[in-house]
Amino acid sequence: MIFLNNPMLSRLENGISRSALSETASYGGVAGKSIGLVVLVALSAITTWHFGYATPVTTGVTAIMAFIVACIVSFRPQTAGFLAPLYAILEGMCLACLSFMLERMIPGIAVSAVMATFGVAIAAGIVYSRGIVTVNAKFMRITMIALLGILILYAAQIVLGLFGVMLPIHNGGAIGIGISLIVIGVATLSLFIDYEMISEAVREGMPKEYEWYCAFSLLVTLVWLYVEILSLLRQIQGSDD
Repeated sequence: MIFLNNPMLSRLENGISRSALSETASYGGVAGKSIGLVVLVALSAITTWHFGYATPVTTGVTAIMAFIVACIVSFRPQTAGFLAPLYAILEGMCLACLSFMLERMIPGIAVSAVMATFGVAIAAGIVYSRGIVTVNAKFMRITMIALLGILILYAAQIVLGLFGVMLPIHNGGAIGIGISLIVIGVATLSLFIDYEMISEAVREGMPKEYEWYCAFSLLVTLVWLYVEILSLLRQIQGSDD
């Protein structure tokens, strides 16, 4: 099974005390924790924006800190219970900075990106719940290959940028818009994997602590999706000017 074969989740199971195994994960528990994390992101973003901390420096610092926290949770899933809220706060600050800078250039882009992100997430949830998409080993393999390709592309962009060479990514041209659409598609595929992980956690009676890891994983995908949609809207608006 996909969920049980996940090595990260095996580490979490090994780190849970026997006494905790009496309570099992539920859809309601995952939903509650996911909503709580999203609310934390929103509150953090609003606070950062309102008090004037939405600066490039804040963006860089919070992005690095959020990345470190995400890596810790990925390799030590049992820490999700207390690190996932911290990740949500850091991402809220980072997203507030990105959104603020783009909002000054394109009014309304942040609200549009938020609505589009939740629209995609809800649509993917409906499609998954109706069994239209089957998340199996082949589905995961294809998605992981696509994710690896995106990581290599972005890494190449960073390395080549150090030498003054810029790849046509996120540049507002046809290639940049096309790449953004592909990345958004892959992020949507990742949502299906998140939904499958949640579903299997409940079906297999996984410990309740899995709820935090599932909620964290879902939040990571939603943040990624929001950033990519924000970038796509910026490019489309820029190409229209």
